[in-house]
Parts: sequence; C-alpha cells; structure tokens
Amino acid sequence: MISGWRTVAAALAVATGLTVLGCSPKTAMDFGPAGETNAPPKDKLSREILREFDGREFMLGKNDRIAEVWLPGWAPGRKILIPFWLGVNPLFPMLLRPTLGHIYVMSESVLVRPLGDNRYLIRAGSKMFKEDTVFEARHTHYTGTGKMLPTVVRFVGTAVITAPRDAPAFGTVTEKVPILREVSLPMHLDSPLPGYAKFEVEKAASAPG
Repeated sequence: MISGWRTVAAALAVATGLTVLGCSPKTAMDFGPAGETNAPPKDKLSREILREFDGREFMLGKNDRIAEVWLPGWAPGRKILIPFWLGVNPLFPMLLRPTLGHIYVMSESVLVRPLGDNRYLIRAGSKMFKEDTVFEARHTHYTGTGKMLPTVVRFVGTAVITAPRDAPAFGTVTEKVPILREVSLPMHLDSPLPGYAKFEVEKAASAPG
C-alpha cells in the first residue's frame, strides 16, 4: 500500500512539474520547427551503429526493457544496447522523452498506409500509447499493411501531415508527428510471421544517416 501511494505521489509530482514547464499533449511534439536533420550523431557509438547496421538484418534479444541487438557473424556475447522507441506519452510528455537525432529500436509498430516517396504512416510507441508517426524507408518497400518487425531507426525530426481519418470516421486530420528514418532492415526471422506487413528489400539505399 505504501509503495502504491509513493507511485501515485510520484505521478502527481511529475504532472505538477509538467504544468510548471507548460508541457502538455498539445505541445508534446515541440522539438523545434518541422523538418529533418541529416547531421551525423555526435557520439562515436551512434555513428558506428549507423554504419554497421545500415541496410542489414539484425538479431534482437528477449529483454523487453532495452533492446539488445547484434549482427549475424559477431563474436558470441557481443551485443549493443539501444533504447526502444516509446514515442511521446500524451499524459506525461516529458517522461522518457525521445531525443532528436538519437537511435532507437522501433518495436511492434503498425503500418497504416503509404504516404508516397517511400514514406509511410505508422502507429509507433509504447505498448500503451502508439501515435501517428512518419516512417521514412531507405532499404525496404512495404507492399502491405499490418504489424512491422522491429527495426533500428533514427529520430530525425517532425513533420506536419494531413492524412485520412481511420474508418468509419470521415475527413482528414492535420497533425505534427515524429519522423523515424530506417537504419537497418527489419529484424532477422527464419520464416515470415502471419499478420505482419510484407516488404521488399530495395537494391540500393540512398539518403544520409
């Protein structure tokens, strides 16, 4: 019971802090002007991930708190830890807030529809909150909708998009959403899984990290 009250108190403290900071669900995506960054990451490890995982399948461990990833052929036991993409929590926008330009593993996202120019509207985030997101494919071309296999991505900016509302609703919705740029190919699987979006691997990749 004491532990439960501490949890509630902590949540209230976070909520109070957000009110003071002026951060709300409406301003949650205020990472600056809409647009993308092509500047390389500042840290060495992120630059190495962009280089080594670029257009390659990877292996994913079973840790559901942080992604343990490695490439086929690596020495046994060698792994890299990458945070999962949790998006922005609409209740507590500053909690585990993503950092522009950082690398994440996007897990269990849902592809909704293509947007053109090999961009897709997807729903990505935590298990509780999945928000509209632009997925910028560089190595794959999706030929269907459905769940997406875990993929290493980079959070490169935000975009203002206008997209059709989900049926049975009519009309469109205009919103500011995060942009996730594909780094790796989807996680390696020995055989396809039913219900997952089908994709084709592009022969050549372009666009900077």
